Amino acid sequence: MRASLLPVLALLAACGGEAPAPQPTGSAAPQTLRDTLEDPLATPAALPPQVAEFPALSSRTCMDVVRFYGDALAAGEWEQAALAWADPVIDGARLQSVFGSYQQPAFTWGDPVEEGAAGSLYCTVEGTLTDAATPGTAPVSGTLELKRVNDVDGATPTQLRWTVRSSSFIEPTERSGPSS
Repeated sequence: MRASLLPVLALLAACGGEAPAPQPTGSAAPQTLRDTLEDPLATPAALPPQVAEFPALSSRTCMDVVRFYGDALAAGEWEQAALAWADPVIDGARLQSVFGSYQQPAFTWGDPVEEGAAGSLYCTVEGTLTDAATPGTAPVSGTLELKRVNDVDGATPTQLRWTVRSSSFIEPTERSGPSS
C-alpha cells in the first residue's frame, strides 16, 4: 500500500499541498511524506545489474562470457551486456545505440582462439550478427577480443575475469583509458 501512495504523495508535495497521512498499519507507521520516503521498508529504487549477479561473467571459459554478451544483446538487456566490458565508455546506452535497430539480434560464434602474453590471456572469437526477425538483412561479420590477467599471485577477482576488450561490431571504440 505504501508504494502505491508514493506517487500521490510526491505529486501533492510538488504542488505545495498537504499530503494526507498514510493509514497506520502499526505503531511505527510513517506519518509524513519525509517519513514515508525514509522508511527502510519502502521498496528501493532499482539498482543497475552487477557482475556478481551473473556467474557466467566470472567463468574461466571465455566462451561463457561471449555467449552471455550475445544473449544479453539479443534480449535487449543493454546494461547486462555492458557488464561484459571493462570500459566505462561502453555502457548500456552505447550498446543500445549500436544494436537497438535490430529487431532480434542473433549472433553465431566461431571457435575461440586463446593465447597468452606477459601475464595476460587473450581470447579472440569471430562471429556473425544477423537480425533473426528480418532474414533479408545482410549479416555482419566481426570479432570480439577478450582479456584477463593470467593466474598471477595477487590478482583480484576482477582482474581474473574475462572482459571484452574490443569488438569490431562497434568499432571504432574510443577507449576510456590507455590501451593495454
